[in-house]
Amino acid sequence: MHLDIPTLTFVSLLMGIGASIGFTSLMTVLRNQTVLRIWVASLWIATLGVLLIGLRNRIPDLLSIVVGNGAIVFSNALMLKGIAKHLGQPMRWRWPVCFVLVYTGFSAWLTYVTPDLGMRLVIASLQAVIFDLAYAYLLLRYGEHAIRTSCRIAASIMLINAAFFLVRAFMAPAYSANQDIMLAGTPVAATYVVGILTGLASYFALLQLITERLMVDLSRAAHTDGLTGLLNRSAIVAEGRASLARCQQRGQPFTLLIFDLDHFKQINDRWGHDVGDAVLRHVTAILRSGMDWPNLLASRYGGEEFVLALPGATLEQGMEVAERLRYTLAHSHTRVGDQSIPVTASIGVAVARPGARFEQLVRQADEAMYRTKFDGRNGVSLAVADGTHLAEAGDSRC
Repeated sequence: MHLDIPTLTFVSLLMGIGASIGFTSLMTVLRNQTVLRIWVASLWIATLGVLLIGLRNRIPDLLSIVVGNGAIVFSNALMLKGIAKHLGQPMRWRWPVCFVLVYTGFSAWLTYVTPDLGMRLVIASLQAVIFDLAYAYLLLRYGEHAIRTSCRIAASIMLINAAFFLVRAFMAPAYSANQDIMLAGTPVAATYVVGILTGLASYFALLQLITERLMVDLSRAAHTDGLTGLLNRSAIVAEGRASLARCQQRGQPFTLLIFDLDHFKQINDRWGHDVGDAVLRHVTAILRSGMDWPNLLASRYGGEEFVLALPGATLEQGMEVAERLRYTLAHSHTRVGDQSIPVTASIGVAVARPGARFEQLVRQADEAMYRTKFDGRNGVSLAVADGTHLAEAGDSRC
């Protein structure tokens, strides 16, 4: 069977156009996916590079060799940027841009100053190896647990691609090629076939990365509050039940806190709901940074009401956490422009007894919280089996 490089280049071009159109169509639906926009740009630029290379002998070498190869390397840099963003990792443009410029300069040198098709193939292969290894490293090093499957599959494909290009780097073109890649011979043409297959696999890997990320995001959206990012009401009930059951099986204590922001309606009425939202985010930031407890479950239970579940926490530990939270809120103000808005909370604490259900704890803590409000707000109350017991909350009440 005769492998014709111009034909294989045309097949690569068609595949690139198809993938670019497909991902562009997907981008029109998933408009908020910045990563997808980066990858779409990468695919179109790579397709342009293949087109320019395929037009060798029909357009100037400056466009076909130098610009065409430069476009492909630039598309690789964009792909790397997209993968880094997909994984939530920062990436500066400095070294990728420098790499593209240096590579393009070498291509020009090996085209006009010291023409050498073999060396051009070597540096083209090695740049692909470098980028594929960088892709794989990011995916394996920074792929979070929730998207680990797609990251591992994509990394495996990238490593296979790197191995292929490493082999191709040592494959010399036919002597009769005379600096024309289209006449490089059957061995080089065979690498085009492998390149087409690995390229196709890479497209599917990108699609899988996007799909798994969307599934994870949808799952999180179904379980989290849109404003604060904390668990929503249904999620805290489901996860709280499971956490309480584990503690009961292990004979461990379990403490639940409910707190409500004092005079929150007045904040909304005086400054507006945008400021009210800022207060809720401020409280959330305090919960994330100041509540250091293993396996803590934090939820916006509704409106300005929050729930904290502390697996393994004893009565004393739960009260200590509640008082620390009360004190921190009372001594922090929400800053919105020039406004400084004080925030206090009424807190109820309930400790699980043998056989208790999560919903019972919620109800007991809620009753304790309302007793705190009745007694002056900005305090902590402990729920007991036959009512509520008021705990000392410090010397500031409002």
